[in-house]
Amino acid sequence: MGKVKHEDDSSSDSGEPQSKKAKTDVNKNDDGDAYFDLARNRRCTVRKFKGKVLVDIREMYEKDGKQLPGKKGISLNLDQYKVLRDIIADGAIDSQIKNIGGEV
Repeated sequence: MGKVKHEDDSSSDSGEPQSKKAKTDVNKNDDGDAYFDLARNRRCTVRKFKGKVLVDIREMYEKDGKQLPGKKGISLNLDQYKVLRDIIADGAIDSQIKNIGGEV
């Protein structure tokens, strides 16, 4: 499974500083699907299934040295993903986390 660094396009040749946003590692699984590690045994995978693009957030388990998807998780279609993305970008989830005493 190879790792590919996502390059930040905000740099310039004029010596301006790059954005402070961290570069995100884009990994590929054995099927060629892009995935992002969220925690030790959790990942977000972008894949196609029966012609539909899905965003999977799923627990993984190891068998014979391979990481395999477990039963626990959710697959979002593009419409569902866009709703979640907009809610996150809007800050609504962060606000609710702070309201109940969590740190973001």
